[in-house]
This record gives sequence, C-alpha cells and structure tokens, in this order.
Amino acid sequence: MKINSDFKIFNFTILFTKISFTFFLSILVPPLVHAENIANLQKNASIAYEEMMKTKQSADTLTKDAVFAEKKLASIKQKLAAAEQEAKAARKKSEQAKISMEQAISRWKQATDALANEWDQTERK
Repeated sequence: MKINSDFKIFNFTILFTKISFTFFLSILVPPLVHAENIANLQKNASIAYEEMMKTKQSADTLTKDAVFAEKKLASIKQKLAAAEQEAKAARKKSEQAKISMEQAISRWKQATDALANEWDQTERK
C-alpha cells in the first residue's frame, strides 16, 4: 500500500508540475507574444516613416522642379511676346519701306516720262 500511496503522491506531483508549468507558460507567453507584436509594429512604423520621408523629399523636389518650370515658362512667354512685338514692328517697317519704294518708283517713272517727253519735243523742233 505504501507503493500505491507513493505512486499517488508521485502522480499528484507530476500533475501539479504539469499544471504549474502550464500556468507559468500561460502567464509568460502572452507578454512575449505581445512584446513580439509591439516589436513588429515598431518595425512597420519605422519602415513606413522612412517611406514617408522619401516620398516627402521626392514631393518637395518635384514641387521645386514645377516652380522652376513655371518660372522658365513665364520667362519664355515674355521673350515670345517681345519677339512678337519685334516681328510686328519689323513687318510695319517693311510695309512702310515697300510703300516708300513704290512711291520712289512712281516718281522715277514720272521723271523719266517727263525727260522722255522733253527729249521728244527737243528732237521735233
């Protein structure tokens, strides 16, 4: 009977050890899992922050590029407007020169006609 009693005590000790170990694991595992989740969340947040900073830097660079392009476009538009004014002035001067040339040709023709008439009258006399 002593063996049976010792066996019961031994079984009880094993059972108590199993229950204690299970209880210990149930207390220890959640904090470890929670700590691991926190570590993963921190890692994900860090990666997301790095990506955000790269995106922000890219956006800033692109914004500066856009501002530069807008300024360049405005400058080119001003130069184009000035060139259009110069072309308009040159066309006007060209038209005026054509009119002056036509007037000079007309005066020359009148003068040559007058000269020809005078020569004709001189020869007839």
